[in-house]
Amino acid sequence: MAKEIEFNKVLKVDHTKAFGIVSNFEKYSEFIPGCKEAILIKKDDCIEIGRLDFEILGKEYFIESENSLTNNSIEIKQLKGPFQDFKGKWVVKKIDEASCHIFFKAEFELPFLLNAITPQSLIDKFSITIINSFINRVL
Repeated sequence: MAKEIEFNKVLKVDHTKAFGIVSNFEKYSEFIPGCKEAILIKKDDCIEIGRLDFEILGKEYFIESENSLTNNSIEIKQLKGPFQDFKGKWVVKKIDEASCHIFFKAEFELPFLLNAITPQSLIDKFSITIINSFINRVL
């Protein structure tokens, strides 16, 4: 069964700064809890292939993704990793010189056994922690 995460927020920060933080996944290990390493595998024009290594609850995970970038958005598609399927999208829209709207949405499917034992409350808590790490980095 697919699960969703969605986030919308207006921030008092320049949109280029916000998008710069969201799009520079090589720095994710500096501020995302549990992220131990972020590696750029390949970059071609507007497509990046990257890998994020995590340690969560004493277990190591990784996700390798294809990230399609525009001037204000990133579409993320898992190539390898812990999910049956994972797709996400960041959008950062300029409101004015000093504020922007940040939107994130992800749809994912956990493997059967993990899905059966992982409560939605844990997924929500983990998601909020990660989103807040981006917000704190931007501000």
